Amino acid sequence: MVENVIAMMRVLKVIATAASFVMLSSATPAAIRVAQSVQASLHVNGEVRNYRIFEPPGRFSHPRPAFILFHGGSRSAVEQEHYSGFNDFAAAHGIVAIYPEGIGGYWNDGRVAGAQSKADDIAFVRALILSLGAKGIVDRSSVYITGLSNGGIMALHVACTIPAIIAGIGVVAAAQPADAACPSPRPLPVIIFHGTADIFVPFEGGKIGGPFANHGIALSDAATSMFWQKENGCGKAHRAQIPSNADGNTRVIVETYACPPNHGLKNVIVEGGGHTWPGARQSMSRGQLLGPVTHAIDANAMMWEFFRAQGAPRAR
Repeated sequence: MVENVIAMMRVLKVIATAASFVMLSSATPAAIRVAQSVQASLHVNGEVRNYRIFEPPGRFSHPRPAFILFHGGSRSAVEQEHYSGFNDFAAAHGIVAIYPEGIGGYWNDGRVAGAQSKADDIAFVRALILSLGAKGIVDRSSVYITGLSNGGIMALHVACTIPAIIAGIGVVAAAQPADAACPSPRPLPVIIFHGTADIFVPFEGGKIGGPFANHGIALSDAATSMFWQKENGCGKAHRAQIPSNADGNTRVIVETYACPPNHGLKNVIVEGGGHTWPGARQSMSRGQLLGPVTHAIDANAMMWEFFRAQGAPRAR
């Protein structure tokens, strides 16, 4: 009896040791696969503003290109970081990823009717770029702005107010607000992603926020593209379809405009797509809320390819 107990204890010890080894082995690659973002802050007009920053692993002898990614309304920097999956892409391409935090979870994106924040977020963006540029972390001539929903409208607002310090914008699930002023627009690369089944920022234009909310009025995807077509001095668009993937729920049409050098414009229409970030890993519950996400394209890769094709950096 005693021998049986001892033998059983030895077996359990072996199993426990093996289990610990397996747990450590499976945890280690995830821990070292990609460097993690860190929390940081700076003072803007007497107020502490927070952001997360991801720097690609390895040693760099010069400042790197950077993406500033704005989260959606009522969301957070951490959620945008995880949902977009941009860190993995940034690590592979030597890009700095910056995730600012909106006060109260919202951005002051230029809307008059339906404005959800009164923060001076333009001052925040300017201070962020200048600070990280002064530290030698980011190349100030290669700072790109993107965002989802309220964050996508914020990207448009940055392009309308301080275009001289950015190199291009990517707009995801968002459109130009009907009543937002665009005081100092200038030609710059613009790429837009919009789903035709988006109920929060309707593809055809209308109330922002869904059927039971009213946070202002958005222009249609076509009108938003037309605005930047005129601003960038572009000609007509060439339409092409991206081959569908296995999900069968979406079809992607890409409108590429004939534009002057470094003033590119691309409108990516996700037919059947919801209020989503193309290529994102999306839970079933999130899909039920926001609608289908396409995996026929990856917004992260498509933005970077588009911006790199524009030629020499333009920001200062």
